[in-house]
Amino acid sequence: MNYWKNSGILLIAIILLCVFSFAAMASDKQVPSFFVFPMSGEPLTKLTFYGAGFVPGEKVRVLLTVDEVPYAFGTTGTGGIVVVNDCGAFKLQPRGGIPKVMLKPGVYTIEAIGDKGSKATVPLEVLPKK
Repeated sequence: MNYWKNSGILLIAIILLCVFSFAAMASDKQVPSFFVFPMSGEPLTKLTFYGAGFVPGEKVRVLLTVDEVPYAFGTTGTGGIVVVNDCGAFKLQPRGGIPKVMLKPGVYTIEAIGDKGSKATVPLEVLPKK
């Protein structure tokens, strides 16, 4: 049951990302959109981030700030930076997941901040360990 729920949420999120991307391309100004899958999980849950509407070639950091300390999501050897493709989109599958020691259960805000001024946020719900 949970598989179908997560798949449905992912499908809806991808559709919304596409809609926002096409709307941003139709307007003069791009409006970045940002999504995380899954949208909730226990500590160490693996995450995948999707972004669209960013400036092509822009270098983006995906950050979670807890108690004024930033935690950067990234892959090994990138310095926590993902480069946006020619269509203004990116996909980031960081090696780590939801930080184990930094987070208590609750809702947190994750930011995608580009070096050319783009910025978008998404909520992430951290669930208690079972």
